[in-house]
Parts: sequence; C-alpha cells; structure tokens
Amino acid sequence: AMASVVASVGGPVAVRASSVSSSNDPKPAPARISRSSRRAMLAAPVSIVIATRAPDSADASAPGEWGYADSSNGPLRWGDILDADGKASYPACGCAACQQSPIDLVRTAARGNVRVGSLADRLVAPDKPVTLAVSQKHGTPNYVATDRANGAAVVAPDGARYDFDSLHFHTPAENTVDGVANAMEMHMVHVSPAGDVAVLGVLFRHADADFPANAEVTKLLEKIAADGGREKVRVNLGSLYDSGAGFWEWTGSLTTPPCSGNVRWLLQKGTFGVSAAQREAFREHVGGFPGNARPTQPLNG
Repeated sequence: AMASVVASVGGPVAVRASSVSSSNDPKPAPARISRSSRRAMLAAPVSIVIATRAPDSADASAPGEWGYADSSNGPLRWGDILDADGKASYPACGCAACQQSPIDLVRTAARGNVRVGSLADRLVAPDKPVTLAVSQKHGTPNYVATDRANGAAVVAPDGARYDFDSLHFHTPAENTVDGVANAMEMHMVHVSPAGDVAVLGVLFRHADADFPANAEVTKLLEKIAADGGREKVRVNLGSLYDSGAGFWEWTGSLTTPPCSGNVRWLLQKGTFGVSAAQREAFREHVGGFPGNARPTQPLNG
C-alpha cells in the first residue's frame, strides 16, 4: 500500500501533486640484538613485549559502525550491521515493510490528496534569533539550540506540539521530487514532550545572480568545521523556510541509523538558494562523494 502523502499548497491553486606502504619500498636490515639484551627481553613482563593495535572508531569493520561511501556499511547495508554481540544494530533500517525515509514525492500522485494551506498552518516562528551550538555528529555538523524554550515549534492538526531542537544538512538532498534530487536539504528537528519527532525539510539548489543564497544558511555553513559546542551562531529560524509555501506531509522515519519510525515529516514546496562553493565545502567535510544522503525508500503504508 502507498504511504499517505498529503500535499498542501500555499493558496487556492491546485498542485500536481591508515596508510599503506608499497611492496617495492626498501626493507630495512634487521637490527642485531646482543645476547644479554635478548635475555633481558625474555625476562621482562609480557605486557611490554606484546603490542596491540589501538581501536579505530572510523574503521568500517568496527561493530555497529555505519557510513555512506563504504559498501560494507553504507545505506544499503545499515540493516545488516551487527553489534559486538552479533545482533543487528539498526534493524529498522532494513525493514522493507516499514515507513522509512527519505522518499520520492511524485507531484501527480498527490492530485487527489491536496488541500489548501501553507507552512504557517503548522509552524510557530520565534520572535527573536535563536542561538545554536555547533558540534560534529557522525562527521556532520549539527546545530543544537542552546535553549529549548526558544518558541519555535511544529504544531500538528491534533494540537500536539513539537519544539525545535536542532538542525543539520544533507548533500545531495535526501527527499526527491519526481525522482530529482536537489543540491542540498536542511532538516529542522523538533521534539515533543513525549519524545516524538517532527522534521521540517527544506530543499536547496545552487544560487546564482537571479536566485541568491539564503543569508541565514550562509552563516550556518560558515561553521561546518566547528565542534564541541564551543562555537555558536545566532540565526532567525523563521528565515530558514518560507511560511507561505505549500508543503508535503507524511509519516516516515529518521534518515540515519537507528532509522526510528513514526516521524512526522513536512517538506517545503519550492527551494531556497545555497552557495555552490559552500555546498561543495560541506560535501568535502562529510567525506566527499557520494555525500551523506540515504537513498529514497519504498512508500510503504
């Protein structure tokens, strides 16, 4: 069955909806060890003559480690990754019958499921700039609100409120429209008092003379290398999206392990601009090709 994707429009217009050495390197001559030194080594505690390799947190073979570029632990294998006990670390990521994200939004498929409305119907913008502390989360800059009582929120039709918690970026965009991925996507993560999650996605394409980069996003992407929460950036959250734009809405999942489900998704219709140079710097920061985007998932419902 198809997942229920509702398209809302911003007006009464209907929408179709570590290093390796070469084998040719010269080999050093073995050092000569005197008989007295040899006797001293054999008499020494075992711990000083046996060396072990330090664990490498970035090693793709480490239990539970996931990534994007390595085929052994990339997105197509997240559900197969085992922990140190041999159990699946992220079983939801491999659930073929679950409502997983991201997805491909087909505009014509939403023709019969369209209602008039805009993001202003779902989002509460704060009345002042919000301070975000920058840290690295699995190699990606994560911008976390220093004050959860910042006033920004997603409000569901049933009145459930999800307060703004953090935001991050993916390149290329994870959610696609008619099979096409934009240059970048921002996810604004909101959390309810019960711990439920709502995500607002905003798509970006490369800016040009007639389509300028979003100024607030430019500030954020200047801090991609910051870590530990020491560096902070103040942004106007209401300028990170178009409150008058229509949107798609559906139930999905987190797009990174553990791929937890029951996430309320909103995706803004229309795009903002992002500097091509900043987007490329971001891609290099997260490891280069192929970026940090999970492929689209089946529309299960």
